Amino acid sequence: MYGTHVLLHISVFLFFWAISDFFYTVHHHFGTVARYALVASLIIYILLSISPLIFSNSPYNTPMTPPLRAACIILRIIIRFPLWCLPRIRGKFELIGLQYYKGIHFDRARLFSMEAKKRAEKLEPYAMKWLFTENDFSDNDMDKFLEALPGYVSSHHTKKDHLDDYLTADHILSRIKEHFITCVTSVELSDEASIARVSSCVRGLRYIMENNRESCKDKDAPVQDEKLKFRQAYFQELIVEFKTLGDARDPTIALRASCILALAIQGLLSQLVSSTSGSKDLPHFPKSLDTLYQFFFPNDNGDPTLGEGQVERKWENVLHNVPLANMRMLAEAIHSKEHAPPSTLSFCWTTLDILLTQLGTIHSKEPTPAQINFDTLHRNVSTYVHSGERGFRVTPLLEVLDTVGRGRRLLMAFSGHDKYRNRADIVFGKEYLRNSDLLEAFAQCLPGFIMNSPEDCRDFMENVVRNDDLWTSLQVNLWNTQKSDSPTPDKLRVFENCCTVLDVTFSALDDSREVDWRAPEFGSLAQRFESFITYCFQGAFMGRATSFRVGIVRARVFKALLGQFENDLDREGTITFRSQWDVASFARLICAIGVRDEKDPEFWNSYVDGGHIGAEFTAKGPEMTHITKRDGPLLIFCKLGHLAVSAVPLALSGVDPKDIEKVWKLQDKLMEDKRLPLDCAFSTVWEELDQLQEHVYNLCGKTTDQDKEILERLLRAIEVVYNRRSFRSEDPSQGRPVEEHGPNTSIVEDSTSSQRALRGISFASGSTAVTGGPSGGTQISEGEDSFGL
Repeated sequence: MYGTHVLLHISVFLFFWAISDFFYTVHHHFGTVARYALVASLIIYILLSISPLIFSNSPYNTPMTPPLRAACIILRIIIRFPLWCLPRIRGKFELIGLQYYKGIHFDRARLFSMEAKKRAEKLEPYAMKWLFTENDFSDNDMDKFLEALPGYVSSHHTKKDHLDDYLTADHILSRIKEHFITCVTSVELSDEASIARVSSCVRGLRYIMENNRESCKDKDAPVQDEKLKFRQAYFQELIVEFKTLGDARDPTIALRASCILALAIQGLLSQLVSSTSGSKDLPHFPKSLDTLYQFFFPNDNGDPTLGEGQVERKWENVLHNVPLANMRMLAEAIHSKEHAPPSTLSFCWTTLDILLTQLGTIHSKEPTPAQINFDTLHRNVSTYVHSGERGFRVTPLLEVLDTVGRGRRLLMAFSGHDKYRNRADIVFGKEYLRNSDLLEAFAQCLPGFIMNSPEDCRDFMENVVRNDDLWTSLQVNLWNTQKSDSPTPDKLRVFENCCTVLDVTFSALDDSREVDWRAPEFGSLAQRFESFITYCFQGAFMGRATSFRVGIVRARVFKALLGQFENDLDREGTITFRSQWDVASFARLICAIGVRDEKDPEFWNSYVDGGHIGAEFTAKGPEMTHITKRDGPLLIFCKLGHLAVSAVPLALSGVDPKDIEKVWKLQDKLMEDKRLPLDCAFSTVWEELDQLQEHVYNLCGKTTDQDKEILERLLRAIEVVYNRRSFRSEDPSQGRPVEEHGPNTSIVEDSTSSQRALRGISFASGSTAVTGGPSGGTQISEGEDSFGL
């Protein structure tokens, strides 16, 4: 049916063509008009027929439209097939001139462009050679060349295939090596310019060697081995050259060579660190850096059977140990050439500060040879500075080594927190924990570190206290916060960070004999601690949870001071007060735990902030020392009991159950301490324990669940203390001898000869509250004798 319509339309046009041809023979002009009319009709018909092929929404469809569509498809295939074959023919058969065609047209612009590129590829190596050999290529020009080299290599206009052939040419690499050497030998070059030149040389070599390594991937094994040996030999020559200059007799040349070599190694390491950052899988260790690896680890030949394990071990050695070994190498050079001119030493200090920024990767669970060698150098330099006649010249070196030691200990505490561990600029900064942000991070990480490393926690904290000036850092934070205009919540956050660090420190250093608790720095910190509470929270109250933690810190401080005085008394037979801070610490201990002489109640108060060590103090000090030693442990135990009671009800106080556990642990340590036994206390102290027990009994009947468990736990501890007292053979209330306070003096104290008063102090506000009683003893208010509330 469809073919009939097509034939019918064709027959109509043929009929009218025959009629017009007949009219043309009869009458010439009339036939011409009829023929043109037929042609115009035919054109209109054809346009209407192909309009659906051009416009999909065209409403005009004729019986000729489908045949025309099929004809167009066939014609398109015939035209496109040769065009599709041309690119494939070019790849397999290098037909002359075929690449200059764009479709079926000859592209003259492309011809000129491709010919120009061919000539440029041939001319560029010659241009490079002429630039470096025949041209007067100065050091400034070389700086510009190295600065622009990364952009040139990464540009899409640069032909990467032949780049390696001329960039690794001897005239270029030799010129870069000479440029390296000018950092050492150039007298007019400033320190900043030398550092910038080293950086540009390292960056340029990295791009050249990376391109050299990439070009070997598609080549055969002999070519790869040859280029690898070439890269290794080049780095070996650089190291030997700098080591030769480092051994020169001129200290200026020798030290500058050591500094430049250290900066170059640091630059290479920084590139390696950046290439591995953010990736869990370590890339293959660059074999071209095996020379550098052997330079630092000459005895490590490796085990080729380890495979991936060997790669991981190399990366670990490079990232964890090479930065420290690099700094040690420079520090040894400075120590051996300390008589160099001050300007040269200044460049050394600048270099060491730069090397500090790369130490964020040094962390290891076990001490490595690099760390052991560094620690040995640190001790030697410290001994030399403090004992040598001219050690002051390398004092900045000791300060840098101390900074490294502090930073390494911080990295240990941050071992489980990558965001803090990778901040080498802060961890190895000169501010250390005086930086409030770093102190906050340290306070967050320290409890977990101490909990996970119980066997190493004491040594770690002893080093932090003795070598890293922890007391001074905390004091500076409190002082800066107290002077600042920050709102109270911000000040409270800093204060809580300090409390956390102090709490963990005292917990780890319990009964430590390596820390001097009578040191002036500790006494100054204790005074600043009390001053901060008095002035910063004046008119604003701490929460009960914070106040509870303050009470725990105070209890630890008093226990540590009491233990320190006991050690000194056992060792020397008497207490020698070495400074005003020592006097203040002793007076603060006496007043805080509630011991004072009733004959002169304000005597020890006058020494809380230090005072003159006169005859009266000399007379009363030894006696009060023995009384404090005798009664102090049980008084601290009672204070801790009142502190635990202050946390009830636990749901309303906001106290963490973990903090309650700290109270129990402190009481257990007091009961287990044989040097400071609880059962030696005087009768009035036992009366205070009786009052505490009675108070706890009364509260037990009013509480339930968790609060009752706390009170029952406290009652069991009190019962243990009473049981220990029952084993004593004599009643302390009837009078007993007191230990000697001097070589020829002894005192017998009973309820009349030693009249004392116990007082409670509300430490949350910094004020004191005294409750007196008869001459034979005192009555202590239950609401005012806890450490924290």
